Amino acid sequence: MKSLRSLSLSFLSVILCTSIFFCQPSSGNSKTTADFTLKDFDSVVKTVEGNYIDKNIDKNRAYKDAAVFALLSLPHGLYLYPESYFTDREKYEEADEIFPGKPFKLSPEDKFVLFDPDYKEVEKIRDRKLKEESNKPKLSNDEVLKLVEREKVRKKVLTAKWEQTNFSKKDFDRILAYLEKNLQNYTTPPLKDPFGEEDPKEKEPFSIKDVYLAAANGYLSSLDPHSQVFLKAAWEESMAKIEDGSFEGIGAILSGGGNKEVIVENPLEGRPAVTAGVRAGDVILAVDGKSTKGMLLDKVVERIKGKKGSKVVLTIRRKGVAGTLAIEVIRDTIEIRNITSKLIDNHPYIGYIKLTGFVKSDPSVDKEFVQHFKELEKQSTTKGTKLKALVLDLRNNPGGYLDLAIDLADMFVTNGLIVSVKSPNRSPEDSNAGKKDLTDLPVAVLINAKSASASEIVASALKHHGRGLILGERSFGKATVQKLQELRGNGAYYIKLTQSRYYAPSGNTIQVVGVKPDVDVSSEEDGTFPFHYREENMWNHLPELPSSAEEKSHFDVKKLEGWVKSNGQAEKFIQEHKNDPIKPDFQLIRSIDYVDALLNTGTKRK
Repeated sequence: MKSLRSLSLSFLSVILCTSIFFCQPSSGNSKTTADFTLKDFDSVVKTVEGNYIDKNIDKNRAYKDAAVFALLSLPHGLYLYPESYFTDREKYEEADEIFPGKPFKLSPEDKFVLFDPDYKEVEKIRDRKLKEESNKPKLSNDEVLKLVEREKVRKKVLTAKWEQTNFSKKDFDRILAYLEKNLQNYTTPPLKDPFGEEDPKEKEPFSIKDVYLAAANGYLSSLDPHSQVFLKAAWEESMAKIEDGSFEGIGAILSGGGNKEVIVENPLEGRPAVTAGVRAGDVILAVDGKSTKGMLLDKVVERIKGKKGSKVVLTIRRKGVAGTLAIEVIRDTIEIRNITSKLIDNHPYIGYIKLTGFVKSDPSVDKEFVQHFKELEKQSTTKGTKLKALVLDLRNNPGGYLDLAIDLADMFVTNGLIVSVKSPNRSPEDSNAGKKDLTDLPVAVLINAKSASASEIVASALKHHGRGLILGERSFGKATVQKLQELRGNGAYYIKLTQSRYYAPSGNTIQVVGVKPDVDVSSEEDGTFPFHYREENMWNHLPELPSSAEEKSHFDVKKLEGWVKSNGQAEKFIQEHKNDPIKPDFQLIRSIDYVDALLNTGTKRK
């Protein structure tokens, strides 16, 4: 077993899957010699029983999700519904979402049905929808929120119907038996993908092992969004690539693959993907006309990466935008840098350090951070002033290793608790500040909806101790810790399982609720706060726990806001530069006003 003290990765378990992208290992039927049997599925179940954070899991739901994943993994996918939901689908789904097809039962007494869509009719419906959507305007934020809420209601209804069905392990076993007997009827994809097909040379024939592996991940998915089983070789290759100093690609963080859509979690600032117009949340449907459907994420990455100066065309689906987008990206050399720093333009007394992740590196994150800070002090002196404040940018930071987050927070927190990790039937593991203080300068910490896990630990510690003014948007809200170990009985696979929660110094866990900023600062030109995907939008996430006390700001926020209203320069700058070829960093620009307010009002921590 690998002790990762602990591995506090983001909501998509961010790991560097190739030399271009952070990604999540995923299941699928690409070439591999590693077998996965029904015995291995049982091993996953036993590992959950012995090591999962919650000892009272809903096994009926777990086996139901295992069956759902198994059926959907088929090249000719089948769906599974409670009969009570299936007969009333029109109450919960839009008319064009209810596909024609054939429902059937394994036994007349079953309270659930399997559904085989009429894929030829589905294709006609899909083509019609694409044409209709191409003429529709972009959805407003309110319209997007309504869609999100409608989907949430539908899932709650479906969950309630499943609970009434009492789907059991025996039902799961009967579905597996049906697939084992009839697998040959579902191994041919019924439709030609509109975005092209994956090269068949890169795939081995779909087999029952793919069904078992999908079922295992379905079982784990019923627990929470972060537990998973995947090839050990994929993980080790990912970890090896982290040590690469540079690579040639487009610069973006991806997740998904296999049975999941390939999603752009975050295009890296200043990299080709951002410049070309790729945005967080985009779904990559095809690469150079070749579909990503069913493709492992590392295979998708292989198609995207390439020589500097060459181009790649991504077919994108974007929430709120009708139809699809074809985005041409020119590849470039991308450096892997945990930390970047600079003095703020026209503010040589304000240092800026951006931390993109908490991954193991040489030099270590804490040592590299000190080097950047010392260099900023020198640069400020050469400009005829001295460093008076520091901006710590944790936006889009998906997390990483817990101990690295503790080391960074310790540089600013003089004494007291930084974080507490709690597991069932074990004493809490408390991490307290030591004597690593780096500076007593005022600190502003920038966070957004993509600040997750380890970055939330740093932000919550600095907020609790009044050591940093937190600016931006509510963070992602992932406060669970996963542990990685070899799957018992099959060393070719790793299982990643949630085993503990972490708690802020206040005693509250930020699971779901995230870290709330002292001052809300918009990243949009118009100052709005559109919908962003967070832990709360992930299905089966661990719930929030009641707060022991409300976390209050240590700063006189009203005084700061008053100074900004009278003296701030951000909005004027934004208007003057809103038509620049590269969009200004609106959130950072607005945040600098608040750093100036700290310095000019003499506002002290309460």
